[in-house]
Amino acid sequence: MNVADMDDLAARLNAAGGRAVDDPRQADLVMVNTCTVRAKAEEKAYSFFGELKHLRRADGSRPLLVGMGCVVNKQREELAKRFKHLDLWLDFSDPDGVLAALRQAFAPLSELDLDAEFTPALDTGLSPLRFVTAIRGCNHGCAYCVVPRARGPQRDVPLKRIIAEAQALERAGAPDLAVLGQNILAYGTTSGDRRRRFIELMETLLAETGFRWITYLTSLPGDLTEEICERIVAHPRITPLLHLPLQSGSDRVLADMRRGYDMNHYRRIVAYARQCRPDLYLTTDLLVGFPTETEADFRATLLAAEEIGFDDAFMFAYSERPGTPAARKYGDPLPRAEKLDRLHELIARQREWGKLRNHRFIGQRLAVIVEHVDGAVAVARTSFNKPVHLPAAGLKAGEYALTEITSAKVSSFAGNAVP
Repeated sequence: MNVADMDDLAARLNAAGGRAVDDPRQADLVMVNTCTVRAKAEEKAYSFFGELKHLRRADGSRPLLVGMGCVVNKQREELAKRFKHLDLWLDFSDPDGVLAALRQAFAPLSELDLDAEFTPALDTGLSPLRFVTAIRGCNHGCAYCVVPRARGPQRDVPLKRIIAEAQALERAGAPDLAVLGQNILAYGTTSGDRRRRFIELMETLLAETGFRWITYLTSLPGDLTEEICERIVAHPRITPLLHLPLQSGSDRVLADMRRGYDMNHYRRIVAYARQCRPDLYLTTDLLVGFPTETEADFRATLLAAEEIGFDDAFMFAYSERPGTPAARKYGDPLPRAEKLDRLHELIARQREWGKLRNHRFIGQRLAVIVEHVDGAVAVARTSFNKPVHLPAAGLKAGEYALTEITSAKVSSFAGNAVP
């Protein structure tokens, strides 16, 4: 979500006559968008804020320094006292709100006249994926998650605006599209008649745009239904990537986490999704060291990961986030070393399983989007977002190509372009 927000903001600033620079010492405006989902991300924000204290341009002047996002939402007053050299603190990263605040604080934008219907340009240089945001915030309330507090309750972006932004990206030449929401399957529940409108959202995008590939992120397992599998997961223009965070293989821990599903549901819906989409590429999130997790619960997660067969996984050790239900109820009783031992074992096992699963693609011909061409080497991306390294002869960035996969690692493929 932060990447999408910054991509959107960069496009708006480009449209206003700005340009991105690699060296902050050349910038007139420096914005730091923060994340508080995990403690490490929060610590990185503090470090970067500190590094900005002595930032000067060549003429000795200071750029406007802006801190924004989830960390600011939690501790705005403390940050303002600790990092007095920052000029503006915004406890959100919604591009509309950020732009409105910048118009008041940053002279070059003071006369900017962009209305609520503004649709961003394509080329920001920040992300190879092209995003539209359908949902901001979240209503689910997982026990360990700070998102509802940091980003607020779910707010649905109007369908008309989502379609307009997607069409603008398509007109600008975007080869594919990713539709974002903290729980994208809940789209519609905070607008209009408050019914779930995810299927309507995706089918409208399919009908009113010509993108060859459309991806959606992220899905809560308890909200994935057979109808969604039949009408959306199975659609040939929807990519086979399904990111379905499991978090734990223990029903007891899932209940303590307030995830809203159990392992039987997860197994059943994954099996149905694979039935509807035989080429499904399943990724997940796994969280070890939740305060109530025992060694047996951790072993259940290992067994579940092996049984279900994830193609890839994002794996983390629990870090207590102040203000969450888990922090209030359980504290953080497990030693950090024990959590890290579990995490390292999980990562090692999942890498083995993922590498074996990736081997099924060797010899297959896959459509890819060429992302970068650097001399004799090109980097492309499959429909399920796996990088492919291949010879660059005849390839151009932004185009589709057909590639035969020759080797597979855990995180990437190698291949050759096929005429």
